[in-house]
Amino acid sequence: MTFFAAQFNRSRIAIACLVWLLFTASQQEAVFWSDWWRKNQSWLILSISLWFTVLALIKDRAFLSIHAVSRIIYFILCAGVSFYWLKFNVEIVSFVSQVNLLIDLKEYFPVIFPSAVFGFVLLLLSLKSKDLTVAVLFTSSVIWQLYSSNTLALSAEVICVMVALIYLLVVCIEFYFLAYRDDLTGLPTRRALKQLSLSLSRRYTVAMIDIDHFKKFNDTYGHDIGDQVLKLVATKLANIKGGGRVFRYGGEEFTAVFPRKNSEVCLPYLESLREDVASYEMVIRDASRVGKKFRKAHKSQSYKMVNVTISIGIAQKSSKQHFDQVLKHADLALYRAKKRGRNNVSE
Repeated sequence: MTFFAAQFNRSRIAIACLVWLLFTASQQEAVFWSDWWRKNQSWLILSISLWFTVLALIKDRAFLSIHAVSRIIYFILCAGVSFYWLKFNVEIVSFVSQVNLLIDLKEYFPVIFPSAVFGFVLLLLSLKSKDLTVAVLFTSSVIWQLYSSNTLALSAEVICVMVALIYLLVVCIEFYFLAYRDDLTGLPTRRALKQLSLSLSRRYTVAMIDIDHFKKFNDTYGHDIGDQVLKLVATKLANIKGGGRVFRYGGEEFTAVFPRKNSEVCLPYLESLREDVASYEMVIRDASRVGKKFRKAHKSQSYKMVNVTISIGIAQKSSKQHFDQVLKHADLALYRAKKRGRNNVSE
């Protein structure tokens, strides 16, 4: 599993797998460091709990690269922080014992309290982030703390297999999104469209959608702002009504598919979509913007308001037509929409 994750630059999952593998190996009598680890259980619990939190805060990099050095440094720091926390814990417990409200909690301060803090931080990160890796690291931390506190009555080998299966599932899900989702717009890609075409019934409608004068827009404002426009338009297209599903076909072209619907039913939804895009004033961030604050010197020029329009070509499947043929007819209808002056829907 470590090798599998590392092959696709999922270094955090690969490292987490190594942590579980080393821990499982330490439970065997034949491993020379197992006795030392058993004598330092508190340090081990804290170090791994903190390490899961640090993994959630850093980014995925190539497993065997210069970034591996920083990972080793982080690991050493986690081990050092845990060591010194336990070393000076006598003073902390002594201070807590002087506070009546905390005197009953002093036994939890060495290990359980910091582990709970790390788990809470991971929970917040997993709720805030859309990254599945952060969520699986939180799950790993929960499993680790349950096992280390003897709450989870499973062997280390069983837990290691269970965690490996969770990691495998997450990596496969991320691979799916890499293959079938467009990074820029978040819409499904042409490959996903091809997969959908294999499951369509005998009745469906296809619409080809193109942003008008997009090349000219790119030449005027630059490709960075052009990418922002693509994302904003994609957000509007993703909200299409009538059961339509939108895909990024390539460049500034998109495809909408309406399963089990004819063109007459789909036309009002596409007209509504066209009007929605045309009337939408897009706020384009300027390059002078830093973080979430505008530079005061360029406040009046820190953003632009632009409007774009789309042209749509629509085609309904007829008897004995394949999906590629329907798509071609929709593309021809799009060409007619552009010839008619753009910003319209053509059948």
